[in-house]
Amino acid sequence: MTGPAEPSRSFVLLAVLAVMGSALLVATSLLFLAQAEVAGATHTRDRAQSRLLAWSGIQAVMQRLGNERQRILDGDVPDLDAEYVIYETDDAVGIVRLIPDATGALITPEAGKLDLNTADAAELAATEVIDESLAAAIIEYRDERRGGALRTVAELLRVPGVTPEVLYGPLDELADYGEVLGAGQDVGERITERFARIEARAEPRGLVDVVTVYAVEPALQRNGKLRINLNVEWSDELARRVDDRWGEGASGILEQVFDRGTRFDTDAAIIEVLRSFGLDPEQWPEYVDALTTDAGDYHYGRVDINTARPETLAALPGIGAEAAAQIVRTREALGADERATIAWPAIERIVTPEAYDDLAGRITTRCWTYRLRLVAGERIEGDDAEDAKLHSPVVYEVVIDLADPRPRVAYLRDVSLLPTATKLAVSVAGDETGLRRDDRRRRDEDEREPATTAPDEVDPADGWTMDTDLDFGGDSFDLGGDSFDPGGDAFDFGGDLDFGGDEGTEAESEPSMEDAGSSSPESGGSSRRRRIGRWLSD
Repeated sequence: MTGPAEPSRSFVLLAVLAVMGSALLVATSLLFLAQAEVAGATHTRDRAQSRLLAWSGIQAVMQRLGNERQRILDGDVPDLDAEYVIYETDDAVGIVRLIPDATGALITPEAGKLDLNTADAAELAATEVIDESLAAAIIEYRDERRGGALRTVAELLRVPGVTPEVLYGPLDELADYGEVLGAGQDVGERITERFARIEARAEPRGLVDVVTVYAVEPALQRNGKLRINLNVEWSDELARRVDDRWGEGASGILEQVFDRGTRFDTDAAIIEVLRSFGLDPEQWPEYVDALTTDAGDYHYGRVDINTARPETLAALPGIGAEAAAQIVRTREALGADERATIAWPAIERIVTPEAYDDLAGRITTRCWTYRLRLVAGERIEGDDAEDAKLHSPVVYEVVIDLADPRPRVAYLRDVSLLPTATKLAVSVAGDETGLRRDDRRRRDEDEREPATTAPDEVDPADGWTMDTDLDFGGDSFDLGGDSFDPGGDAFDFGGDLDFGGDEGTEAESEPSMEDAGSSSPESGGSSRRRRIGRWLSD
């Protein structure tokens, strides 16, 4: 009578074990899910903390650059530290580090490049980075844009023939943050040692090294006052400003020039008048510093001869490759007064005085917009300082505009995943090479064998090529557009996101410079070219 009960107990025991195992599995899954959610929340919090830290670092750099205004007026480049400690707690240190470029420079002067919005096709081709046909295509694309202007350099990726390699150079050299992310407190020494072994490139990597859309400078004299615009009718106010600058009676000489019918419609007219009075280039500096023919508070598109690459200088009219190379060799040995004037290449007999008929109004010795990359994150106390890595680092690329007394951000991108994106692009490019090789082999075989399919049929086994399914300049995979965005809401190679407003719209009009000295009497009510970007420092 007891025999049949045994199987029943066994079944109950198995059922209980199955229920307990299922409950344990569910509990374990919920535990892992909770841990994942906690880890995700922690990562989000740490990334947000690093982003705030990065913005604090940008503010610190803006403040430092803003304090260097007189140095810029003197024709020099601002000096920045490689590392900034934003805060210290008992267990962590908030750090912002500047990432050097391939030449070891912490900041890149944007005025050392050709302005895409003022250069012509001949000047772009003269850089020898691209050929004449591609230069003409770029200018045609620019002129067809609303307002006839480009808002970012990366817009060039939409021009047929401008690939990421043409614009940025070799993709595998585009980003390397490892040295800076892993450096300790001696980051400055490590960077110096690393890049002391790297010679400056003899040639630019791509177009991005020689062109910009951020070439703007305030129309200031070296003393900080606004320049005197001669492209106006003679007036008592103009006479007063001339006498204030050169002493009582100086306006009488200039009035005679006006009475002869001289029109100061370009800066070349200023040079022509100086030469007509028999003044040598050594006597030009105070006049070319104080006078202008541009209305308004800003100059656009002027190339900084103190920082420009030889390829950029050679593209300017009246210079050429030989003179450009000599300018680069000579400028490092110049004194402060020489570096402050655009006349120094003529003073040094590198270019002729007559060349300034074309160069006047095209060159400057000052840069007021600087591009840099910085990494921000926490270093946890207790880590070995020599090998400590930054916790949850973020990397930003930023262009800082100093044309106003109050610095502002003209361009900002989160490029933390740029190394990953470039490796992916290089990998895709390698696959594309193999695919094209296979495609060529198949074509060779097809030429030897009769076709078995109609010409317009596609065999899925044939795979795909870069021309059809993956296009660096199209919509499916666009390093300069919106479809590929591994770095979050603001990552691309400099594409359409611009803090100066919606695409195609102009930024808000700029206020007059509050501490620029005497305001220009002829600039009131004149139209101004709008600048890109509007974020101001706190």
